[in-house]
Amino acid sequence: MSSWSTPLARLLEQVSVAFGISEIRDPEVLGLARQTGFVWTAQAGIVCLAMNREYLATARDNPDVVAIILPPALAGRETVAGKALIACEKADQLYHHLHLGQVVEPQVDAREVDVTAFIDASAVLRGDVRVGPGAHIGPRVVINGPVEIGRDVRVDAGAVVGCEGLYAKTILGVRQHVPHFGGVSIGEGAFIHAGAVIVRSAVRGEATRIGKDAHIGILSNIGHDVQVGEAATVSSNVVIAGRATVGARAWIGASATVSNMVVVGEGSEVRLGAVVIQDVPAKGDVSGNFALPHGRNMKRFLKENRDEP
Repeated sequence: MSSWSTPLARLLEQVSVAFGISEIRDPEVLGLARQTGFVWTAQAGIVCLAMNREYLATARDNPDVVAIILPPALAGRETVAGKALIACEKADQLYHHLHLGQVVEPQVDAREVDVTAFIDASAVLRGDVRVGPGAHIGPRVVINGPVEIGRDVRVDAGAVVGCEGLYAKTILGVRQHVPHFGGVSIGEGAFIHAGAVIVRSAVRGEATRIGKDAHIGILSNIGHDVQVGEAATVSSNVVIAGRATVGARAWIGASATVSNMVVVGEGSEVRLGAVVIQDVPAKGDVSGNFALPHGRNMKRFLKENRDEP
């Protein structure tokens, strides 16, 4: 079922001039469109945005993508079998306009709480929330579904799970918040410490994921569609921006920031206060602003301070 109340082909016709749509190749495929998503989203009927060749290649190879919005210069003479190409001068704005135009499904209170789970009386659970055996939901926790909380998960005082995150775009001159339609999944044995915030996925049917036995520190912020791996540690006051990945058993030090889309590899270390703007390899060790291999930073620090009294 389509997320738009009007067929996508008609919607595009209505906004063609405003967004500078110059061409739609294979428009008959538009009838298969169901919702917006990223180039890698695994949901049927995805309309996605590709602003560079890497994203275009990913969208081309994703069988769930049926339509790709892209700049005319990138479209060139491209043809992608089974997918509509929408060449558009304001490609980013058109994509977010379509995302905003999706019908918002009303919240249904469909909570399922295992009899062995503990829910503090002051906690607030809204919508489709599933709490597994032995889980512990502490005081003043707010959980907005769809959220799945696994066995023996602990969510400590004042944490917020499944909220909207910062996702602001200017569309045809109007600054707007881009809504989040997805959910959150927390694996068994994970610990969400006091005051942490976990933002739900921006994409319908998808989830921001916290892996089995992962720990999210006090007052940390986990952005939309972040993937935190098994037994990873995210220390206090950390910011993990949207669509970043923290690999299994990785350790993120206190007050570090990981930029959007960055991959922190398995078993790697990000030292306290680091600002990470590029991928960290598996078992890597980085520090500083901007983050570099920790050994290089220490050598520079020692050299610069060698003559200090």
